[in-house]
Amino acid sequence: MNITRSSRRLGTALSLTAAVLFGACAQNPSESDAPEPGSGASTPGEPPLLAGSTPGQPPAAPGPVALRPDHPQTYTVVPGDTLWSIAGRFLQNPWQWREIWRQNPQIRNPNRIYPGDVLRFSYDASGKPQLEVAEREDVPLIKLSPQIRVVELTQPIPPVPRDAVESFLTRALILSDAQWQGSPYIVADDDEQIIYADRDRVYARGTIFDQPRYQVFRPSEPLREPNSGRYLGTAGIYLGQAVLEKDADPATLVLANTVAPVRAGDRLFPLETEAQLYSFEPHPVPPDTYGFIIAKLDTDVTQITQYSSVIINLGAQEGLEPGHVLAIYSKERTIDDPVSGGAVRLPGERSGLVMVYKVHDLVSYALVMQAERAIRLQDQVTTP
Repeated sequence: MNITRSSRRLGTALSLTAAVLFGACAQNPSESDAPEPGSGASTPGEPPLLAGSTPGQPPAAPGPVALRPDHPQTYTVVPGDTLWSIAGRFLQNPWQWREIWRQNPQIRNPNRIYPGDVLRFSYDASGKPQLEVAEREDVPLIKLSPQIRVVELTQPIPPVPRDAVESFLTRALILSDAQWQGSPYIVADDDEQIIYADRDRVYARGTIFDQPRYQVFRPSEPLREPNSGRYLGTAGIYLGQAVLEKDADPATLVLANTVAPVRAGDRLFPLETEAQLYSFEPHPVPPDTYGFIIAKLDTDVTQITQYSSVIINLGAQEGLEPGHVLAIYSKERTIDDPVSGGAVRLPGERSGLVMVYKVHDLVSYALVMQAERAIRLQDQVTTP
């Protein structure tokens, strides 16, 4: 099964999903330009060749588990650890975590790892390496009244750093043009201003307003397929919130917690509850997966570095899921031979790793876990 973008059917609409990115920044995601003729980019629909690969052949299947020679025999989990950082203590390739993790059925929530857990490394009867929770302290509980609600004071460690993605989980959207056009919108304020901010009263139309709070978004630039230019959806720029005062036509709302100026035509969506960081383990994508980095979210900086969030042009239609790890390769390029003349095609080199943490139909959001060299828009992502 080849799950490159070229296998998709045209006309597939993006599904509306909640708990997505673009939270802290109120700017457009950066997009790449189409490749120039003679740049060495592949023809539309075909991925560029990786170093050492040949046309029509997928990369080699992942090898055996590669242990770090200095891995510990036991490790006590501490606050601030992530699943990726712990995997990196034992494995040369952290995405092989699933191959060594052994869930202990005697441990409460065996699929979660908490600060204070003692992890033990060993070999099973067949000689395969394995890692399991050897000890777990009782997680302290606090009872809140009068709701009679029990809350754990210790949270399981996340797969990736919380502060790198947590603010993105509920503060963004990727929708089709039709979905944007069909969403409720702000028509004006109560003072004939052009831009609006906190505590400004605004009027909106387009739906029955029956929620106490709404999020305000503005459509950004379209996301497009590299090479073919195929439309993949339009990301939303998070602007702030709006508190409902009166449902009518138009409805009356008051702006709150704005992070950028609001204007007439900006769209309103019900406020989503804060999402928990996803519980998933790093694991590689199938060996025939090819895609591209099509946008970056950290628009305040010019470079894509470790813990930058990016958008790739692969999604649920290709079977991607949170936790999938992909290697990043730079684009191939063509140069002139300075001695013999003629064109020389230089292969793309590996530049890092990304882990997917949010999946839509046609695109996914991924966090750069390793940056080994410069990472750029339109770099290829594939099986590590």
